[in-house]
Amino acid sequence: MKKVLIVALIAAAALAVCAPAFAWPATMHWWVPAHGFTCVGKIKAVDATASTVTVRVHLASRGVADYLAEDLTIAVYPAAKIFKAEGDDLTPIALTDLVVGEKLRVEGVIDCSAGAPVYVGKRLVMRHLPINDIKRFAFRGPVVAADAVAGTLTAHLNQVTRVLSPYYHTDLGFTVAPGARVWVMKGGWPVKATLADVVAGDRVYAQGGVDRSHPARPVFTIRWMTVRHVAAP
Repeated sequence: MKKVLIVALIAAAALAVCAPAFAWPATMHWWVPAHGFTCVGKIKAVDATASTVTVRVHLASRGVADYLAEDLTIAVYPAAKIFKAEGDDLTPIALTDLVVGEKLRVEGVIDCSAGAPVYVGKRLVMRHLPINDIKRFAFRGPVVAADAVAGTLTAHLNQVTRVLSPYYHTDLGFTVAPGARVWVMKGGWPVKATLADVVAGDRVYAQGGVDRSHPARPVFTIRWMTVRHVAAP
């Protein structure tokens, strides 16, 4: 009996020591609400009275992914750190120094205490960036063609981020990276898929990078996409 009791105590102690490791997930699943966010985009408006900045989102973390290629109004935290970047140097500036049209990176938290989410920016970095220096893109639109063998996709660009603005409302061909993450929405849930599951007419939302090794012929490579099949009439 004494041996059983000792073993039980040792097991209980081991569980107590190990509990924190099991309590904290190694990775956050996509269905778990995000508490923080990061986005990069073009400044569309600055309201010093309301302490807000509106950004046309070009790149986004999971918490603000729904705003890609759309405008997001961010409440600026009273003690937010705001900088102007020039090379590797960061100069502290005020909210009123933010310039409409410039690139802005925002890191913050998502406050859902009042019900609807409020995006609160706590660190903002503004940088002047010519369009040809932008290395990331995002777009939404219908698929015109997809070739799983060639690893290519052509889409009609209904919504674009800044680097794709010269191709807005046109058909553009993309390279799909071999390891690109492809998700197809089924019953409201994203299901892992491949380029072979994508067909003409599907609605796609994609992100990727730009290779300007040949400036006159930039290569746009998709690295992540979500696809919605269009229901048959």
